[in-house]
Amino acid sequence: MPTPPATIEDYCALLARSRLLLNEEVEAAYQRFQKESEAEGKSTTDIDRFRRYLVRQRLLTEYQAHMIQRGRAEGFFIGGYKILDRVGKGHMGVGGVYKALHHLGQIVALKILPASKASDPHTLARFQREARLLLQLDHPNIVRAFQVGEAHGVHYLVMEYLEGETLQEVLQRRGRLPWQEAVRLIHQAFQGLQHLHERHMVHRDLKPANLMLVDGRESEKETEESRRDHDDTTWDATLKILDIGLGRELFDENAPEGQIETQITQEGSVLGTPDYMAPEQARDASSADIRADIYSLGCVLYHCITGQPPFPDSNIMAQMVRHAMEPPRPLGEFVPDIPPMLQAVMDTLLAKQPEKRYATPAAASTALQPLLTSRGARPTLARLTPAYKAWLENESALELAPPPLGVKGTSSDVPHRSSGIRKAAPDTAPKPILPPESVPTAIPPGGNVQQMAGLSAPPGLATAAPAYPLPQAVPMPQPGPAVAPQPVPPSPPMLEVDVELVTGPTELANRPVTEDRPLTELSRRDWMMLIAGSASVFSATALGFVIARLLSPKPPEPPPSE
Repeated sequence: MPTPPATIEDYCALLARSRLLLNEEVEAAYQRFQKESEAEGKSTTDIDRFRRYLVRQRLLTEYQAHMIQRGRAEGFFIGGYKILDRVGKGHMGVGGVYKALHHLGQIVALKILPASKASDPHTLARFQREARLLLQLDHPNIVRAFQVGEAHGVHYLVMEYLEGETLQEVLQRRGRLPWQEAVRLIHQAFQGLQHLHERHMVHRDLKPANLMLVDGRESEKETEESRRDHDDTTWDATLKILDIGLGRELFDENAPEGQIETQITQEGSVLGTPDYMAPEQARDASSADIRADIYSLGCVLYHCITGQPPFPDSNIMAQMVRHAMEPPRPLGEFVPDIPPMLQAVMDTLLAKQPEKRYATPAAASTALQPLLTSRGARPTLARLTPAYKAWLENESALELAPPPLGVKGTSSDVPHRSSGIRKAAPDTAPKPILPPESVPTAIPPGGNVQQMAGLSAPPGLATAAPAYPLPQAVPMPQPGPAVAPQPVPPSPPMLEVDVELVTGPTELANRPVTEDRPLTELSRRDWMMLIAGSASVFSATALGFVIARLLSPKPPEPPPSE
C-alpha cells in the first residue's frame, strides 16, 4: 500500500523517484517555491500548495501531481510512453484509457488491458485479434491505431488521441442540424464505413455517440477566424468512427466477463442500439451485413435533420416492431424546404428490406454527393510528428502508402501499421499503476501538453545542495539506431470474429438475394415481436381506462322518493 508523503521533502523524493523530473529539476522547483512563498508571506511546508505550484508551473499535470501526493512513484511509463492523464474510467488495478506522451513528442491515447482481463485466455485472444484488425484500418474518418504491445505482462494499444466532442453531444446541445451540415457529416461517415467494408468488416453499433467530431483547423489563427465566421457549427469538423471492435467495457477493470460477452454476436442476441438498429439486425444480429450499418447511418442522418430518431419509443420491443413495419415520418414534416432528392436518399437508406438499400457505403456516399455544398473543410489525417513517424516506421516495420484522395496531408502522414505485437524493452516499460476513481484528472485550461510534461527549469537558477535524499536519476530511454524493417509473417486467416467488429461477406454482389417478402407474410420472430408490441399497447390502454374510471367523479345519487 503506497504511503502518502508527510512533508514536501517526502513529496520531492517521490517525484524524483518517479522519473517525471530529474533530480536537479526537482531541487530547482523546490527552491523557487520556497523563495516565492517567503516573498508572499505564505507557508513553505504546505504539500497541497506545492502540488498546485508544480501544476501551475507546468512541470506536472494535475493527474501526475495527485498520484505523487497519494504516494505513487511508479507506473508513469510504459513502452516509451509517459502517462499524462486519464481519459477513460480506469479503476483500481491495471487498466483504462489514458492520454500519453511518447518520448519523441507524439500525444496518443493509450488503452491498457486490465490485468484481470489479460489473465483470461479468451479475453486476451480477443484483444490481440481485434488490435491486429484495427492496425489494418487507415482512413481519415476512422480513429487510427498505431501500435499494439506488451510490457512486463501489461498489454496495451496505442491509438490516435482525439480532442473534440461526439455527435451525440452536439445534438444534445443544438437539438438538430441544418440538413446541409448533417449531409456533410454523414457523407464522411459513409466514406469511413466503406473503408471498413473493403476490409470485410461490419461495425454493428453506429450511433451519434460513436461518431467523434474533431476540429480540422490547422492553426490557431485559422481557428479564431473560423469561430467568428461559423459560430457553433460543424463545418470545420472531421468525423471519425469510434468503438470499432474493442468496446469500452474491455478496458474497464470492474466490468464482469458477462458484460463483455453481451457484445459478442451469438444466435438470437441483439447487438446495437434500438434507436438506430436495422430490422434484420434485431431479428438475428449474426446475419446482419454492411447494409445494416447503412441503415444505422440513415437513422443517424434522420436524427441530425429532424432532432429525433426515426422511431422514438420508450418500449424497445414496440420500437423494433416499428423499425420492421412502420415507415418513418417524412423529413418535410419537421423541416420545410427539404430537397426531394434528400428524401429519396433517405427512403433508400431506411428501406425495410436490405436488398432495397444501397449495396455499399460507397453507393450511399455517391447518392449524397449532389447534396453537398462547397462549404466546409476537407477531412484531415491524424497529425504525426516526424520523429514519431520515423520511429513507427523503424520499430514497427511499417511502410508508407499514399493518402486517400481528397484528404489533407501528405503520404508521410499515413504509415501502415504492422499486425505484429511488439514487446517493449525491459528498461522502458515499468509496470503502470492506475488511480482510484476519486482522483481528479483535469488538465489546467490553456496548458500546453508538451510544456506540462517538459523537464526544463528556467535558466539562471542557482542550485543548492538537496534538502532531502534524492535517488539517482534514471534517464528516459533514447531511440536506438534505425534498423532495417524485418518482414512480418502474415497473420493466420480469421475464421471467426465474434465481436462487434466482425468480418463480412467478401463479395456482397455474390450474396443470394432473397425475394421481397410482403408485409403480410411474417416470420415466427416477426409474429412474436408484433404480439409483444400489441400486448404492451393493449395493457397500457387498459390501465389508462381503469385509472380514468377510478379518478372520474361519481354521478350524484337521485333524491329518495317520498
